[in-house]
Amino acid sequence: MERKPDITDEDVGIQAFKLRKEKAVERAMEKIRRSLSRSFLQFTQEDLQNLEWALGECWTMIGFHEWDNIAFSSLKPEEISKIISITRDIFKDRIKGKTGIEKIRSILTKKPQVNKKEE
Repeated sequence: MERKPDITDEDVGIQAFKLRKEKAVERAMEKIRRSLSRSFLQFTQEDLQNLEWALGECWTMIGFHEWDNIAFSSLKPEEISKIISITRDIFKDRIKGKTGIEKIRSILTKKPQVNKKEE
C-alpha cells in the first residue's frame, strides 16, 4: 500500500500512539463508569474531561504493564474527586504538571506518594 509522500513514518507513528492512548483512556473511563454506577453522575462534564486528560497523561508516563495492572473498577468516588482536583491544580499552575501526574499515578496504582517540596 502506497502512502502519500507528505505523510512520514513519524506521522503514522504519532497517529498510532494517539489512537492507542485514546482507546486506553476510553476503556479506563468505561470501567470507572460501570463500577461507580450512580456515583458517576455526581461528576460534571468538565470533571470528566479533566479525568480523561489526567488518565491520558498518566498513560503516556507509565509503562504498559503498570497501566494494565491498574484496577480502575476499584477506584472510589473520593479518589476520582482527588484526581480531578489535582488536574485543576495543574491547569491553574498551582502545582507543576509532572508533580501532579505523579500524585495521580500514586492514586491509580495505590502507591503512597512521597512528599516532595514543590520547587
